[in-house]
Amino acid sequence: MRKLLYDAISYVLEHGNAFNRLKLAHIMGKKRDYQPLVDNLLSMQNEDGGWPWQLEAGSPSGVSDTAKVLELLAEVGLERTSSPIRKAASYLLDLQNEDGGWSESRELEGMIPREWTWISTKHSGYQTADAVNALSQAGYKGDEVWRAIDFLKASQNEEGGWHSHIGSDPNQVTDVATTDHILRALLRNGEPRESQTIKRAEEMLMGKIGETDSPVNTASVLCALKLLGYTGEDERFSQMVGWLVDHQRPDGGWNWFGELPSNPSQTVDCLEQLADFVDMEPS
Repeated sequence: MRKLLYDAISYVLEHGNAFNRLKLAHIMGKKRDYQPLVDNLLSMQNEDGGWPWQLEAGSPSGVSDTAKVLELLAEVGLERTSSPIRKAASYLLDLQNEDGGWSESRELEGMIPREWTWISTKHSGYQTADAVNALSQAGYKGDEVWRAIDFLKASQNEEGGWHSHIGSDPNQVTDVATTDHILRALLRNGEPRESQTIKRAEEMLMGKIGETDSPVNTASVLCALKLLGYTGEDERFSQMVGWLVDHQRPDGGWNWFGELPSNPSQTVDCLEQLADFVDMEPS
């Protein structure tokens, strides 16, 4: 078993928010740490049932932020019938688009940086998978979920992946970083492993192995392959584990790509994929 080069746990505990720290505690099985972090997240829930954009108090609720918090709270054991869970589910359901998908909340127009072209407040995209995963984890299996599944299947691109959102931009490319979100939503809701949708996505992912220079994309491919049944015994899988370990930054974190600063959310995502294959105590 490989060891991490640097102390990722301390990095997340020092720089991460309550969501990052709760996710880390869940990955490490430290249930005794859950409740204070759960209480912290519940205190941040907005009146409309959502959680604020980038979990910054006072900001309007965001679809992806609400979805990821809802999914994690349900996963760590918050009662599905509790008021926070029901309010968050209602918030998401109220924002579903006519095409069955979700975009980011329109309240965030003007707050999302222009260069973040992968986020749209008008066109349905990867937020659809985030919403489906949250609602499914919270026990919701209504017609809205099946409409969303139909949207995801219909919006698969020619490469076998998905754009970050639908729309008319001819420069859109496959958004590798959210492919695992989409596969989890499909598989969790009964899409057969042998379906053409899943097989085409698998072929796309196999073509990305060794091509990505992004920790985020590498972690996403690892997660997707685990969902598809691949294990550390596969040489290609081990190759990506080694790449992620080798690209940990000296502060203990991982980033999006290149020389960008480390990011607590991306660090926790990398740790989640590496947990079964590395000793998380630093060398």
